[in-house]
Amino acid sequence: MLTLLICVPLAGVIILPFIKGQRPPAFIALFLSLVTFALSWTLLDGFDPQAGGFQAVESIAILPALQVSYKLGIDGISLVMILLTTALFPLVILGSLRTIDKHASGYYLSLLLLETGVIGAFAALDLVLFYVFWEIMLVPMFFIIGIWGGQQRVYATIKFVLFTMIGSLLMLVAILYMGSQTGSFDYEVWLQNPPQGEAAYWLFGAFALAFLIKVPVFPLHTWLPDAHTEAPAGGSVILAGVLLKLGTYGLLRFNLPLFPAASMELATFMLILAVIGIIHGAMAAAVQPDMKRLIAYSSVSHMGFIVLGIFSFTAGGLEGSIVQMINHAISTGALFFLVGMIYDRTHTRMMADYGGMGKVIPVFAVLFLISTLASAGLPGLNGFIGEYVILVSAYQSQPLITLIAVSGVVLGAWYLLKLYGRVFFGPISTKLQHMPDDIHVREVLVIAPLIAMMFLFGLYPAPIFDLVSKSVELNVSNYIINTNENPDDQQSSTEASAAELKTQTGLEQGSKDTHHE
Repeated sequence: MLTLLICVPLAGVIILPFIKGQRPPAFIALFLSLVTFALSWTLLDGFDPQAGGFQAVESIAILPALQVSYKLGIDGISLVMILLTTALFPLVILGSLRTIDKHASGYYLSLLLLETGVIGAFAALDLVLFYVFWEIMLVPMFFIIGIWGGQQRVYATIKFVLFTMIGSLLMLVAILYMGSQTGSFDYEVWLQNPPQGEAAYWLFGAFALAFLIKVPVFPLHTWLPDAHTEAPAGGSVILAGVLLKLGTYGLLRFNLPLFPAASMELATFMLILAVIGIIHGAMAAAVQPDMKRLIAYSSVSHMGFIVLGIFSFTAGGLEGSIVQMINHAISTGALFFLVGMIYDRTHTRMMADYGGMGKVIPVFAVLFLISTLASAGLPGLNGFIGEYVILVSAYQSQPLITLIAVSGVVLGAWYLLKLYGRVFFGPISTKLQHMPDDIHVREVLVIAPLIAMMFLFGLYPAPIFDLVSKSVELNVSNYIINTNENPDDQQSSTEASAAELKTQTGLEQGSKDTHHE
């Protein structure tokens, strides 16, 4: 099934070069992305969230002499990320129907190739295969920004590629070194033979740099505002919703379990970077005149919370980080969609050009308000629960750093509400040549699923926690086994902490026995 998920969008990559016009390529891409979405949900039928380990594993030796294989598999973490990916791409394609008017087949081909790479990266259990999918993603994003982007698209594209390639090359060196030492590129083999000594720290750094650039974490974030600003709306949604999450997914999947000692010793440094990113991103967002650039800097701040949860080394922090990865994709994706929609009407993203839009486009204003409040972390909407769980959990291990991070929540509410107030409140702007019309049916079809998920996961986030809990438990357990002389005592403490957290958040998931593969 995982191979089929990869092959369906890949089929579109083969077909679309022969399809002319603006609408036919879009409809073919939309159909294939919907098929992929439907197929991804069939993974839930055979998935046992209590089993732990990897499921739906497919493995074929590609280069036996080099121990390279085509190996795919999922656990709870990769499953929820694949479901997120397949849910976002149809919305992006539908949202692009009227905005992409040149080289349409190339644009939708790029989106489908990007979806192929993302699904493959989330499912790969061979590190060479993971790297191939990781690099595949770079190519379509290069074209999406470089061809269909704004006036400064060339600069933004070059900056994006240079940052990404630097991290990718270091990760490739680390993968090849690990393969030479273990005699395999199989992720599960690596878990059983983690590197020791000084080499582990160098390998941790190589992997971490690649992933921190993708997140991105301060001071490696400077490519993101330019990429977001110049990318078309659909490109920004995919960038924020999926590609950034590959960075935090990489930290969870590779850095913590493969290099546990290095992760522990460098945790404080990583937490400091995360908090700096939270505060810097929020303060930079607050002074941006461009709506899209403001949301881009807000992503730097929000992703900092996810890194904070990951390196808190608590079960709740890890679970909260995964939930926040999903929720950030939903709320920030909606904001990028909405800013793109209003830009299509007015051809300006400058907040100073707006005012009183709530009186002109009231339905649009309500949808924008819900998305803004979700992004700000209002209780009852999806943005709240992930941040809350992260902060409660991180406080257990790093109280001072966590208290500083809390200021990012306050700053986030400030700049997001300021954005909303400037655009939708006050007297009606006289700077716009034409007053925009309210939201269209096609745009409602794009935004409505995201709004629904904001309420669903805000009021009932338990399904996500249930899917990822066992995988997180194994990740934490693997870390404890490799870094503590008395793992049984430490494990009991971790389980008690996780149980207390679930009671606090009202997300009781039932007792679970620790399981080690």
